[in-house]
Amino acid sequence: LAALQTLRERDELGLRVLKSIPLDQLDAALELGLRSGFGDDWIRLGGVKVFADGALGPRTAAMLDDYAGDPGNRGTLLQDRETLFEIGRRALPAGLALAIHAIGDRANHEVLQAFSALARQAWPGTPRIPNRIEHVQLLHPEDMPRLARLNLTASMQPIHATSDMEMAERHWGDRVRTSYAWRSLASAGTRLVFGSDAPVESPNPFWGWHAAITRRRHDGAPGADGWIPQERLDRLAALESFTVHPAELAGMAGRQGVLRPGSLADLIVLEGDPLDCAADELYAQRPCATMVGGRWRYRDF
Repeated sequence: LAALQTLRERDELGLRVLKSIPLDQLDAALELGLRSGFGDDWIRLGGVKVFADGALGPRTAAMLDDYAGDPGNRGTLLQDRETLFEIGRRALPAGLALAIHAIGDRANHEVLQAFSALARQAWPGTPRIPNRIEHVQLLHPEDMPRLARLNLTASMQPIHATSDMEMAERHWGDRVRTSYAWRSLASAGTRLVFGSDAPVESPNPFWGWHAAITRRRHDGAPGADGWIPQERLDRLAALESFTVHPAELAGMAGRQGVLRPGSLADLIVLEGDPLDCAADELYAQRPCATMVGGRWRYRDF
């Protein structure tokens, strides 16, 4: 955070930052009276980052049932619902939102149970930005509508679906039918926020946009219809999840993520129309210019 502020003071910060607060810094944040949304148009405080489980690859994402072919292994639950409730009980009344990493269906269930209990509490003051679950890669079918009911944002990375599809099928078996469930979540009324999870994946948003609407890799795998094709999004809905919805998550609705009078002058210039090109051409899109804060940060014309 100090480095970001130094760049800001030197007028050298060429992008806007929503900075999460690590869980081990919660006490310090509370003592200082910090709140989510504090800052300016360049650097703002986000939510308290909490890890509820591990990851798919090493089979440490917390599961309701055993991993396929690995009897007895249900991953690692790092925070149960009671612990998550206590974290929320301290953070939310102080104006600090929660951003909770949850990949497996059990981890997501525990997070939802905690937020359900928190929603029944009455206290003055709420965070200025939404609470979110980070990744939401696998949900039990009964949990699918609960994010919308609890006003939780699903922060997801479309490129994970196409990168992980074979591994997900190998580790989760038939449960993959409710994995990376963008359309189901959106249909239930959940706000989707898309990103890349860089440096785990490429930060190129066009790769993620392509994955969101095709559920295919750039080499065409797994076929014309894509992987679990019923979860594909239409092009505009996916674009809004990369632009409009992240601005809402940052407490910057109407100022970021849109181009209109009064909004921040953040934009890119493309050679073609990404809303009109063939879906597979999205993968090859490149900006020929980038403007942030009304200044050209890059251009090749």
